[in-house]
Amino acid sequence: MPKLEVERLRQLGTAILNALGSPPERSAWVIETLLRANLAGHDSHGIMRLLQYVEFLRAGYIDPQADIVTLRESASIAVLDAGRTWGQVAAREAMRRAIELADDSGISLAALVNCPHIGRLGEYVVMAAQRDMIGLAYVNSRTSGMGSVVPWGGIDGRFTPTPLAFAAPSGLDFPVLVDITASVMPEGKIRDHLFRGAELPEDVIIDAEGKPSRAAKDFYGPPAGGLLPLGGPVGHKGYALGVMIEMLAGGLSGAGYVSEEAVTHGNGVLFQVMNIAAMEDIDEFKRRTRALIAHVKSSRTRAGVDEVLFPGEPEYRMAQRRQAEGLTLPESLWTALCELAAELGIDAGGKS
Repeated sequence: MPKLEVERLRQLGTAILNALGSPPERSAWVIETLLRANLAGHDSHGIMRLLQYVEFLRAGYIDPQADIVTLRESASIAVLDAGRTWGQVAAREAMRRAIELADDSGISLAALVNCPHIGRLGEYVVMAAQRDMIGLAYVNSRTSGMGSVVPWGGIDGRFTPTPLAFAAPSGLDFPVLVDITASVMPEGKIRDHLFRGAELPEDVIIDAEGKPSRAAKDFYGPPAGGLLPLGGPVGHKGYALGVMIEMLAGGLSGAGYVSEEAVTHGNGVLFQVMNIAAMEDIDEFKRRTRALIAHVKSSRTRAGVDEVLFPGEPEYRMAQRRQAEGLTLPESLWTALCELAAELGIDAGGKS
């Protein structure tokens, strides 16, 4: 598998989107979010998504130059119409708006409708943590009444892998960060296994007949299989969590539920920001958080575990290492990126 410098991928990805008519500043931000996902170890939301985004753009599902319009705004709430521009661009603007509102009101909500895939949620809640605030995010997807995540006890997909995220300042080099889905794993991680030709862990997917499978191709089909809700043997908890996120992100934002007919795929997005300083001294909050982290990490480790890590710490360490060493991509993914670049008249520089 080729290993590539982050900057090389940044330049290549941005050039590809620019060649397809995306404004350069927006292209750069989309690619930056993908590479940050790779750096954090979340390859499911990394540069492999570029191929999917190009398909959406060419199909007219994404309008890279569309304006973002404010539909409603009050002292603590904003609802924005993304206009089907890049989801990452719209999500960044929505979180910026939520932070501004929370700076004045103490707490805020910002929602997005008509929004394509926004990428990794951790990207946006960390924006709040960097401003000494707490950020939360909830996202659902519109898929014309279908889905890939089965309800607890069911065989047919009825939900999407609804994610939620939380971030808060820690007073350390990394923020506290929780970024999970209500399914056993995100769809993108299954796609990553497919690219790498690797078997999935047990109790992640079922095939179209409801039988357990470790083959990623059984998920995509045809006929398509299903992704299990978070929790494995106690997956009813992930199922219930998915319902909650679906209603917050799809219902409260106005983007709609997975059960509703959708012309194109997209995300319903709800961001919440809490201004810590409105309730507690920020230095005291960070002191307590550092003490909590130290308390948790002081636990004795189980056999085969070197160290207890706190949420947000694995991504921080992985990003440092990958930034220095470069990113390793599946051969099939790098080949596809090179072929796309050649089609657009861009020199990808060959294999590494």
